[in-house]
Amino acid sequence: MRFLLILSLMLCAPFPAAAVNALDQGRGCEKRLLSLIDGAQSTIDAAVYAVNRESIVNALVKAHGRGVAVRLLTDRAQLAAVKDTSVIDRLAAAGIEVRAHTSKGLMHAKIAVFDGKSAISGSFNWTDSAVERNSEVCNLFIDAPDDAAQHQRLFDKLWRENSREKSDRWLKMRGRCGDIPLLRT
Repeated sequence: MRFLLILSLMLCAPFPAAAVNALDQGRGCEKRLLSLIDGAQSTIDAAVYAVNRESIVNALVKAHGRGVAVRLLTDRAQLAAVKDTSVIDRLAAAGIEVRAHTSKGLMHAKIAVFDGKSAISGSFNWTDSAVERNSEVCNLFIDAPDDAAQHQRLFDKLWRENSREKSDRWLKMRGRCGDIPLLRT
């Protein structure tokens, strides 16, 4: 009898949500990323080397429009490309907080945190090339708050190192200094 009572309690007790950790490539990464962006309710923090994929840009703008706080850090060398610059200008014009990496070296990270509970990282840039041509990987941490917290700490560190003032100064002068100095820093 005692065994049946324990068994019934185990079967009826709610189970905690399990984290879904998965790997994907190319279009699969894009599909999963779009799902995370579309499902975000409060925050999206992303540090991505390069961004120019229209579907991802549109999803970020839409998320911001529904009240999600979106912060994006991208590498300054990527902003030398006309296509990437227009995308960043569009995101900023939509009210999304965008910063350029202004510290030494490249900001080669590709991480994002969604509502503090899910994250994505890997080699996957948010670009046409990453989706259509490159061999890329994305690590997904769905409903995994511990993993998301690790990603958030890295994002917060990068965000602090690239102040709004330094980023704004760089973004304003990028049109006047040409591509060569930007790519050498």
